[in-house]
Amino acid sequence: MEPSGEVTSGDRVRLVLPAEPGYGRIARIAASSLALRLGLSFAEIEDLRLAVDETVILLLRPEVGGEITIEFAIGADSLTIDATGAPSDGPLVFEPEALARFEALVGDTVDEHSIDGSHVRLVARF
Repeated sequence: MEPSGEVTSGDRVRLVLPAEPGYGRIARIAASSLALRLGLSFAEIEDLRLAVDETVILLLRPEVGGEITIEFAIGADSLTIDATGAPSDGPLVFEPEALARFEALVGDTVDEHSIDGSHVRLVARF
């Protein structure tokens, strides 16, 4: 499938969501919509949606509030997603089990992924 031309290299979309589970759907829809506009296959879109979903799950802290900021950046041949959790009670600390789950589920869904403090970066190339 060819890209639709509706998004171009350099375009950015930024979402700021409450750190509550119900808002994760918005991030998944945004990722899926951008991937579709970029001409990714159904399987690639599903992989990206899963990676975004797991990112939101990793960053969620509904018991303390705060927000999650997600920025989608369109490159010439990639979609980069930067997500940052900002709980209202201090820095994020990830449990080893949560990190292991993230690595196991996201590792094969995007071309690159990294975690640095409360920041998660995903890169999907097309």
